[in-house]
Amino acid sequence: WEINMKILLINPPYTNFEGGMKESGGHSMPYNLAYLAAYLRERIDCQIKILDAEVRCLNFQEIEEEIRKEQPDIAGITCPSSTMNHVFRICQIIKQNVNSNCLTIVGGNHPTIMPEKTLEDINIDFAAMSESEITFYEFVRTIKEGKNNFKSINGLCYKENGKIVKNPLREFIADLDTIPFPALDLLDLEIYYSAPTKKLTTEKCSPLLTSRGCAFNCIHCASKALWRRQVRYRSAENVVAEIESHLNKYDIKEFNLLDEHFTINKPRAMKICQLIIDKKLPIAWACLSRSDAIDDELVEIMGKAGCKKISLGLESGSQKILDLMRKQATIKQGREAIKTIRRHNILANSSFMFGNIGETKKTIRETIDYAKSLDLDNATFFITCPLPGSDLYTYAKDNGLIPENVKWEMFAPLTNAAPVLAQRNLSGDELIYWQKRAFREYYLRPKYIIYKLKMIDSWDIAKSIIEGIRIFIRVLIKKPKKI
Repeated sequence: WEINMKILLINPPYTNFEGGMKESGGHSMPYNLAYLAAYLRERIDCQIKILDAEVRCLNFQEIEEEIRKEQPDIAGITCPSSTMNHVFRICQIIKQNVNSNCLTIVGGNHPTIMPEKTLEDINIDFAAMSESEITFYEFVRTIKEGKNNFKSINGLCYKENGKIVKNPLREFIADLDTIPFPALDLLDLEIYYSAPTKKLTTEKCSPLLTSRGCAFNCIHCASKALWRRQVRYRSAENVVAEIESHLNKYDIKEFNLLDEHFTINKPRAMKICQLIIDKKLPIAWACLSRSDAIDDELVEIMGKAGCKKISLGLESGSQKILDLMRKQATIKQGREAIKTIRRHNILANSSFMFGNIGETKKTIRETIDYAKSLDLDNATFFITCPLPGSDLYTYAKDNGLIPENVKWEMFAPLTNAAPVLAQRNLSGDELIYWQKRAFREYYLRPKYIIYKLKMIDSWDIAKSIIEGIRIFIRVLIKKPKKI
């Protein structure tokens, strides 16, 4: 191998192909790949680039042209479940059309949950499971040194003599402060922006991850398959140092916090906010939280530190459904959390789900009415998807509730495809009907329309609202038939 080996990290396309809804998630940067690149290049002399085929809307021919131009020695591809068929195609292009000697390694949620199944594809050589910075580094170092013994690399799954070998899982990185800041210099920052439901300003925006993992056990969530219900936190000083770095290097003033629940560790969240205030950092940011982790003291300091929007996964207006989801939250907590957020003039968002275990037309009706009763800036209504790695996926498989002809593209969060999961008391058509009806009822209310019109004080705000309308137009375009 050349001393300066070439590595290409690929974010595969999916929303530009069948199933996904383009623009539903904005143009989010592949933050995980930026982390991998930063960790690797700090330790190994290599040429490393990131190809974001999703945001650039590249088709397979264009992807092949890009890979052919780069001629990588190693191609690493991130793999949410909804992208897998496209990942298989890209690996086939690499192996059969570009360079059969290029090593292909995949990582992310799907290879973590189904490593052996993933490696059954003849064009995939390796899979990195779970947290991959150290695993990927050790893999590249082994290749660079001309070795072919991978047994000592925890977190790696590979092929040896025609058999698939799965090494033990790797222990998580204990001190997240030791990981360098993501390599944003490898990305074209001008092409990334937040979804309209998360957009705050017209400034450039970056994701920000201040912790890893989630300790909760919701039935529909695949997080525990990746993080094993462990939560690790970066120090407040390290988080704010990254914010300052992005401000100074890239003039980024807007941040979208990716933490599962930023406010769950209140003392740390307040310390981060206080440091931002003390340093007078001119930023705006949004975060995710839980309804049971919101109080006046915390929200007040968040607002002073630049927090403009808080998103909650309230999920349902039926306590019965929340309990079956193992949400560990109540309808009352959700209502009070929204009131607290709005009391401090911070915008509130929420997501809701239709079609979980026990769902009926009555509980869906309760959810729609609940959403309409809250002072929300935006509400998103999803059809529950049994993501691989979740207990809901296991339940659905065991009970024959997932169609035999299901495509991985159908597991996209917001999609025009038929629902993957339809409970026996609600058909897929009925779930689609109720989703369309929820969007119509919520967004076409005179009260909501007047609220949005009052917010327009610039062309930029108007454009943001127009973007939001475009996102949901494919959901709202057909008038629901009465069921």
